[in-house]
Amino acid sequence: MKNTDIFDYRFYYKRYLPHIQPVDAVLFVTYSIKFEYPKSFYENLKRKKEEFFKSLKHIPKEDRKEKINNFNKIQFDITDNFIAKFTKSPKWLNNSQIADIIKNSLFFKHDKEYNLICYCIMPNHVHILIKPLLKTKDKPYSIAGIMKNHKSFTAIESNKILKRNGQFWHRGYYDHYIRDENEFYNVIRYILNNPVKAGLVEKYEDWGYYWVNEEVLQL
Repeated sequence: MKNTDIFDYRFYYKRYLPHIQPVDAVLFVTYSIKFEYPKSFYENLKRKKEEFFKSLKHIPKEDRKEKINNFNKIQFDITDNFIAKFTKSPKWLNNSQIADIIKNSLFFKHDKEYNLICYCIMPNHVHILIKPLLKTKDKPYSIAGIMKNHKSFTAIESNKILKRNGQFWHRGYYDHYIRDENEFYNVIRYILNNPVKAGLVEKYEDWGYYWVNEEVLQL
């Protein structure tokens, strides 16, 4: 992965909030099936967030960006660990037919709208690492459009398998653009080791639904 141009902020789009997608960005994306989180979990995250932003008032503005990034990573890790180990959520993605639908959908636009670098399909959520390709000379395919199409198609097809109606995925998703090569490989390790961290297997190679592009695999 080239480090050049990765900080080139030329393309902007909006999802629920103003959002930046660097032109040459590699993106770490996480999305989960629809289920209700315990109220205590949300309240705990909210309390930590309020406490953190109160503490920022005593920190110089030039130092806040790094601390906010670190805080967001910690909050994500807490949420991801919770989702992976939450026994009361449906485990629809354990169904091999549904996992295949998700896998095939991810590969369908591979080398067309994005380069798929890595993925791991967990029982109730999915991690992917992708690099959107250029749609025009200076504008990549938006992650918003990519995810909308992927989630819409897989939700419809998965509900057919389950013989159910209703919302399949949680609205929205978490996305984070990779800032350097070290973070790139750390995220690949994170994705591959997700089922190990959740206690589902002893080594990631034993997990049925993961993939990493061998050209970038330098673990």
